[in-house]
Amino acid sequence: MLNDNMAPDAQILPFYLASGSDDVALIRGRIASVGKPANTILQRHAYPPVVARLQAEALALTACLSSTLKFEGVFTLQAKGDGLVRTLFADINNDGHLRGYAAFNDDLEALRAFEGAADGDDMVSLGAVMGDGYIAFTVDEQNTGGRYQGIVELDREGLDMAAVRWFENSEQLDTVVICAAGQRQAGWQAVALMLQRVAAEGGAGGGSLMKDEASLVASDDAWHTAKTLMHSVTRDELLDPHLSPEAIVFRLFNSMDPHSAPARPVLDQCRCSTDKVEAMLRQLDDTDLADLADDDGALQVLCEFCKAERRFQKDQI
Repeated sequence: MLNDNMAPDAQILPFYLASGSDDVALIRGRIASVGKPANTILQRHAYPPVVARLQAEALALTACLSSTLKFEGVFTLQAKGDGLVRTLFADINNDGHLRGYAAFNDDLEALRAFEGAADGDDMVSLGAVMGDGYIAFTVDEQNTGGRYQGIVELDREGLDMAAVRWFENSEQLDTVVICAAGQRQAGWQAVALMLQRVAAEGGAGGGSLMKDEASLVASDDAWHTAKTLMHSVTRDELLDPHLSPEAIVFRLFNSMDPHSAPARPVLDQCRCSTDKVEAMLRQLDDTDLADLADDDGALQVLCEFCKAERRFQKDQI
């Protein structure tokens, strides 16, 4: 197959569903399978099960959504709430370097109440775990310094529906998203699958500028069929380490003539460095540095993403 040279659980696969007619809206898709980087990220943090599943889903969803955007920089998913899980963060740059972390309440007994959701087929409700808050999707452009952000409120639904509402608000495109994450014998698997309806002749709404009624009906039928096929996938199929993204796409959509594009790699790669940390410390005044230093004048800085610990002497800063 086209992407046999790439790890099946460390890639984003773009694909397209052929319409059969130039007049029918194109359906584009993305499937991000990021079990390999998610597994090493989660191993470093040792989260409770429900936090680990949310983090894995966030990593997969971030990788998936980023591939629909043209940017040079960083795409970020960040959720904030006042519940048991206070922060859920994942970001990826245009080179496929993925990272993430979560901050949560230390009430482990309350978190254990969600262990069934962490291992089952049902979604993890953001509102139940994170309380009231918001989820922000942000693009930071490296070359221009531009920043684009969309925000949706946390509710009783999962991360996938938050992404759907973001697309509805920002691009007015018909979109469906499925997220799945779970721990298997070989480690964590995390997958996000997305379909998006794109207007054949431009414009919002996926089909509002069709040339005639017959084309509009054909487009609606194709979109309905694609959604039905997508929702037939099981969580076990998505998380099967023996099924590559291309195999999943063909299994689901073979009747719609799917076309895969070259996959993009995803890596567990933090962007912290000694120089960056030192530059951050140099921006602090002497009082703040003194507060951070221990009795020997040393400053210990721990990266929340990769857990790398760096030591500096206050006098050097």
